Amino acid sequence: MSTAAQPLTPASAGPAAPAAPTTARVATLLVVAQLALVGVDALGGVLAVAAGVNTWAEAWGPAALLAAPLPMVAGQVVLTALSVSTRRRWGAVPATLLTLACFASIASGFFDGGLGNARLTPWLSAFQVLLLVVTGIVGLLAAARARELARSRAEH
Repeated sequence: MSTAAQPLTPASAGPAAPAAPTTARVATLLVVAQLALVGVDALGGVLAVAAGVNTWAEAWGPAALLAAPLPMVAGQVVLTALSVSTRRRWGAVPATLLTLACFASIASGFFDGGLGNARLTPWLSAFQVLLLVVTGIVGLLAAARARELARSRAEH
């Protein structure tokens, strides 16, 4: 018997190796991560008010310490919806914009003086890190979605 590599058929493939995430799976993960990010932003604003580091008017605005500004949150939600609502190549555009928005939000966290602000307790600083991590996860999933849509040949 020859030891040359032979193509595997589904029946002869043996145990299934972990497959790359499918388009539907990445889209679903992106939606779940975005919902989690909205929840973290909402909780962050409430925690900031409860801790006295932001007022209700500041909690989701430019001076927010534990949440993204409301226009950024709304933009991320809209871009997520647009990027998962199609399997066409144009869906890569909002997914790419979402990736950029997430990483701009992370960069802002490092350069706007909010990260590790002296008014924050260690627990609130840890919450800031959680917010940045969840934002990064959304950004990475959006990048994966953009990549798969850009490579997509399906024009349904």
